[in-house]
Amino acid sequence: MHWADSLAEQIVARSKAEGRTPNVKCQQTPSGGKHIGNLNDVLRAWFPVKAVREMGLECEFVHTTDDRDPLKDVPARIADLDAKWHDSKQFPEIGKYLGRPLCRVPDPFGCCKSWSEHFTEVWMRGVYSLDCDPELYSLNQLYESGKMEPFVRMMFEKAPEAGKLAAKFQSTKAQDYLPFDVICPECGVLTPVDSFDLDNKTVHFTCGGKSIKKKKAEGCGFVGDAPWSEGKLQWRFEWPALMSLFRTTFEPFGKDHAEGSWKSVLEIMPAIYGTVPPIPFVYEFFMVNGEKMSASKGNVYVVQDMLKLVEKEVFNFFYVKRPEKQRDLELSRVFQLADEFDEAERVYFGKAEARTENREENARRMYELAVSTIPEKQPVRVSYSFAAALIQVLDENAALEKLRQLGHLDGASDEDEESALNRLRLAKNWVESFATDEFKIRILPWQEASEKYVLLSEGVKRALTDFAGLIEAGKSEAEQTSAIKSLCAERGVSTSEFFKAAYAILLGRERGPRLVSFANALDCKLVAQRLSGKG
Repeated sequence: MHWADSLAEQIVARSKAEGRTPNVKCQQTPSGGKHIGNLNDVLRAWFPVKAVREMGLECEFVHTTDDRDPLKDVPARIADLDAKWHDSKQFPEIGKYLGRPLCRVPDPFGCCKSWSEHFTEVWMRGVYSLDCDPELYSLNQLYESGKMEPFVRMMFEKAPEAGKLAAKFQSTKAQDYLPFDVICPECGVLTPVDSFDLDNKTVHFTCGGKSIKKKKAEGCGFVGDAPWSEGKLQWRFEWPALMSLFRTTFEPFGKDHAEGSWKSVLEIMPAIYGTVPPIPFVYEFFMVNGEKMSASKGNVYVVQDMLKLVEKEVFNFFYVKRPEKQRDLELSRVFQLADEFDEAERVYFGKAEARTENREENARRMYELAVSTIPEKQPVRVSYSFAAALIQVLDENAALEKLRQLGHLDGASDEDEESALNRLRLAKNWVESFATDEFKIRILPWQEASEKYVLLSEGVKRALTDFAGLIEAGKSEAEQTSAIKSLCAERGVSTSEFFKAAYAILLGRERGPRLVSFANALDCKLVAQRLSGKG
């Protein structure tokens, strides 16, 4: 059973036992540095939601944005609303807002009301582009509207117990610690509180600023009172409060929380809020290009970046894989992800066989979850690798026409042709941004190629000439492919020697795109002459 279906069964069983509609929650902080690794929170929630809804049942799906969290750091680069990246050094004034709530930090681009509104918009545009539909809630608005007030009150009413729990899970906290921060009305920085008033719903504080990571947001020394609505529960108490507010049935989270905050949630929810923790699900982090993404380093990518390289269903496919395994998304080999998706699609429509029944069943289910709508018939797909090769030697219109000529679009609908054109464009973006030299194509000038040709053995030359004859005769790609082994045998050369020689005189290297498809994508006369040693 696919992991999303297993979780869906647990969600349904829990909600039926409680006699209510299930609620699945995810959340993110609009820090400006959120990336496709953080998307795990959303998609590991979305696929089980989708599975529940496929059963014909309702399932709430909410996404909270922690926009009252403080600005902890300025990422190395930040994205505008079009997801174009900018060096944050262009915005030196942002540093002075360290420690202030994200909802009260100005938008560096000046297009939204605040930092949090801007980066929530960037984030949610990416989420919605994957046909994922959570209902968005702003924590700032939840505090302002009074929705969080009951949980703030419960924490203060049980302050001694809350303090002990805070101290139990954080060695830096004293037993009488109050896990609540207030926004100083003088300097705007979030700062801890000294005491509270249950009747007037206020807190008393001395603005001493707040330590954030290895930095310190300096306070202004102001002493006074402020309403609860101008503060926030600290994370360890806010997270379970939100689960209690939405009566969350299921919520996924990364292993960092599993080893930290989740353990405290298990005690805080029943002890402070009188609620039951949701079904947990811990996912493994993944790397990109062999490295952990870091906003401070700037090696982060958002959904919009990825959708310049692959289709949304291909990108979704990466997340339907088993989440307990750490994976590396190697952008220089993103064509492999496209190949995996294409194969799963063929399996789904019965045009390919998986190695085992279990593997086939899983491939079919992964495909169903990755696509927004299951097509009535198998779409006609063009190999990503071939598209990448083709778009380097032809413009997109000529490339599309070549695909028709070569039979790659036989039986294709208008929608399939549009999809092929889109894949050509995506592959072009990949070649220009992430492809390594082995995938970049430069047809050797004949002067350079001839120097390599004269070094070939007579047997290899004859085999290449035989193959050139097949191209000139207009034989199909299938006929050409099946003939290579026999013509090599006739000339006494290995297929390895044959392919190395062909790539050497066409591209100047030992490897390249699939030879038959690539050779036929080029000018057939030029290829035939080159392989025959005639220029």
